[in-house]
Amino acid sequence: MRVNKTANNLQKVWDDLDNACGLIENSMEKLSRMSNIPKDLKDSIESIDFSAIVGLKNEVEELLENLKGEI
Repeated sequence: MRVNKTANNLQKVWDDLDNACGLIENSMEKLSRMSNIPKDLKDSIESIDFSAIVGLKNEVEELLENLKGEI
């Protein structure tokens, strides 16, 4: 099912991405504070790169701003 590119739909996507970043960050922080976590898990936590998600959020935000500017 196709969904139109509306300000409301773009805002929902941006909110979802923002929430996902927060949830992942909180989970990583909780894991990193736990004792007796295997080293490979701690290494995995440290290797996670949020730049792709942040970049996607920025692109969606730009689309949203452009769409709002057209109104």
